[in-house]
Amino acid sequence: MSAACHHALPERPCAVGTFLRRVVEAYCQTAPSLRSPFSLLHAIERHRPLLLRAAFPSPLHYGLVLAKVTDHLLEFFGPEEREETPLLLAGGEEREAARLYIVYCDRVRVLLWRDEEDEIRHCKEQVPLLCREAVGFCPCELECCFLWTGGRRIEWISA
Repeated sequence: MSAACHHALPERPCAVGTFLRRVVEAYCQTAPSLRSPFSLLHAIERHRPLLLRAAFPSPLHYGLVLAKVTDHLLEFFGPEEREETPLLLAGGEEREAARLYIVYCDRVRVLLWRDEEDEIRHCKEQVPLLCREAVGFCPCELECCFLWTGGRRIEWISA
């Protein structure tokens, strides 16, 4: 993605955030034995109408975002995720509409737009409260997955 696309992201978090949230919720609610790349692609296709074409400057930009999101979701939910059932799928404040927290027994994964220190620090501050309220405990490990770069970063959550 070009730098211009990154600057355009804050204008579209509602469309992309709603789409991502619904796809991830659908996939996480699928029985672990039925999870597969095909079931994830099915969820993406089923919820694609939420990713409004009018929110993007051109059909090409829409297609690039959809392709990139699909690619990273397929990577995000790799083979190891098929066997684990998340305890919680949670969001944060309204401005974080596209931020997704998924709590497992041993870690919390957060899907972020890109690798930014402020965002990671904010997640580390918010995750303990969100987890304790929702499931009664907080894992020690925070795994940040970056949507636009495809990278991952492991952080320790301060309790």
